[in-house]
Amino acid sequence: MNRWTALGVMMTFFVMLPLDIDAPALNLCLMAAVRWAVLAGIPDTMFVRGQAA
Repeated sequence: MNRWTALGVMMTFFVMLPLDIDAPALNLCLMAAVRWAVLAGIPDTMFVRGQAA
């Protein structure tokens, strides 16, 4: 493997590394926003406070 190939592989690895952290964090934020929207849309009279998961 020549020098430029090794450099390209290392650069690709370090460029993709933040995506390993950002993608799950973004997914968790979206899940929390959807959960909040669903719970905010349900009237309080429908569930007792302890029943909603």
